[in-house]
Amino acid sequence: MLSSYILKLFNRSQFFLSIFLFFAALISALFLSANERCLADTYYVATNGNDSNSGSLSNPWKTIEKSIEKLQPGDTLYLRSGTYYESQIEINNHGEKSNWITIKNYADESVAIDGCYKEFRSTPNAQWEVYDSSKGIYRSVKTYPNAREIYGYFGSGNDNYRLVPYEDYDDLRASNEDYTRSGSIYIGPGIFWNSSNKKIYIRLKPSKQEIAMGYNIPSNTDPRSTPMYIFSDHEIITFGPSSSYISIEGINARYQNNVFEFESGSDHITLKNMEIAGGRTPIMIRGDVRDIVLDGIHVSDNVPPWIAWSDVKCGTQPGHSLQGTAISIEDSAHDIEIKNCIFENTWDGIDANETAYNLHIHDNVFKGTRDDVVQLGSGCSDIEFNHNKLLFVSKGVSREGSGSPLRPGTKYIHHNIIDCSKPMLGGRRDPDDVLSEKYHGPNGDGMVWARPFGRHQGIKFGGGDPWKIYHNTIIFGKELNGKGAGHEYILESFYPGYPQEVYNNIIIQTMDHWLARDCRVADGSQICDGNIYYRSVAGPKNYFFRSWEEKLGSSSYYFKSLSAFKSSKLFDASRKYYAPGWEKNGTEANPQLDKDYYPAPDGPAAYGAIPLPSSWPGLDGGGYRGALPPR
Repeated sequence: MLSSYILKLFNRSQFFLSIFLFFAALISALFLSANERCLADTYYVATNGNDSNSGSLSNPWKTIEKSIEKLQPGDTLYLRSGTYYESQIEINNHGEKSNWITIKNYADESVAIDGCYKEFRSTPNAQWEVYDSSKGIYRSVKTYPNAREIYGYFGSGNDNYRLVPYEDYDDLRASNEDYTRSGSIYIGPGIFWNSSNKKIYIRLKPSKQEIAMGYNIPSNTDPRSTPMYIFSDHEIITFGPSSSYISIEGINARYQNNVFEFESGSDHITLKNMEIAGGRTPIMIRGDVRDIVLDGIHVSDNVPPWIAWSDVKCGTQPGHSLQGTAISIEDSAHDIEIKNCIFENTWDGIDANETAYNLHIHDNVFKGTRDDVVQLGSGCSDIEFNHNKLLFVSKGVSREGSGSPLRPGTKYIHHNIIDCSKPMLGGRRDPDDVLSEKYHGPNGDGMVWARPFGRHQGIKFGGGDPWKIYHNTIIFGKELNGKGAGHEYILESFYPGYPQEVYNNIIIQTMDHWLARDCRVADGSQICDGNIYYRSVAGPKNYFFRSWEEKLGSSSYYFKSLSAFKSSKLFDASRKYYAPGWEKNGTEANPQLDKDYYPAPDGPAAYGAIPLPSSWPGLDGGGYRGALPPR
């Protein structure tokens, strides 16, 4: 019936011609697709190769940059074992959705791309000359005209600690080692690049602060006998605006200021299973960059423990160039996933301070971060930060003012361990008492604690910045600014109907200090419920928390305990916008955590979690509180 109807519309020859053309086009398309896959080639590069070779396994190319230039969609480039001394490699290749370009190590061989100056690595060497014997200052024999700035690490014999990249020669040569607001300060072994004569200056004398903390790095202060990795202010690999559908795996990269830089326009790029050591910002993502995956990256920065926060942030800032972040996500970069990574002893971990969106940061480990593990701009939207371990870090997750978000209330912070219980050096020696008292620390040795959730003003917070903070395990000490854990919403502006919501967390204070401060409980800006609070100090003298100075009648805004708050008029006032009442299901109790942060199966954290909206990510249906289920 149908065919006869069709034949009435078309004569028989036209009909069969159409069928023929249809199948011819289909077969042609399939053939072309298969042919594209067949044309994908495999190439090799080796340190003993030659760029005039064919690029085969037996006749490999030599240089990475020239090898990459030849790659087409679907091609694979294998790097044989060894160290490739290359930098400023620019990639502008573009693969295809079904034909990615792959660059990886060959058969589990160890591969590194190294951007440092080789001449300083071996000892003894004749690359340094004495410049000022009274101060122990040496100068490079050669000039380095394209350095721009200079960075460096000690070798493994001196624990790979960072050299201070001094911005001012007067600090490198200074006799003074104490804090000052106006003069120069020598803060420890470091280097300086002179832009006039293009030479590098170095001084390796351990500082008094370093020695007082039990360190003596380096063991030999003569750079001619001390192996070091010294490098300039450039990049190892830059992904240009046209680069796309590229995967790099199993290749270690080190020793340039930016190990990887993603320029605006680059997209669909994956970096996987590599170790990175850089200068100020090992991974830089800027502009309209999208669909980036960073998986299994190990970033080790080794900022020396004898460098104080005040050296980098206060006064004359002699250590200012140490202020950097492992990953910087700038502008409106989007659709970025960071997972299974390890960040060790960096200044900051991940900064997304502006208007990035669709970021998923999960299953990472941050160890010993000196400032903020993560900074999120208030202008960012659709952020999920989950199942990360923040171990013995200074600050956890901080907000930065960057205007109003496109989608308020879409920052989800859940199932993280945030341990800020270890003190770090806040202020150096200050015999003249000119540094703010808080940086002296409670014991006068400069060791201080910061808070799990920080705040930076930036350019203002626009209409507000509400987060959803749930199922985290949070531990901290005596926060130097006199604040609490920082989970409180303390911004002046907020979005009605979009409160900050804080549920089912474990919050532990290890010292006699606030658990929370400036809590707004009666204006609809935030809701807290189902959290466990615990102060491990017996008989604490400090208050449990303080409200946002919201006095109703005779009710105090300081509360010695959670139960005292629940008996107050402020608790009743909170029911106007949250029917159960603020922290109705919250409790003060010992969550009984083991050394791995798991709560005891018969403890108070094993149950009592309040139900959360099913649309929120990461809910596993468990009734436990905190980041981990009981065991």
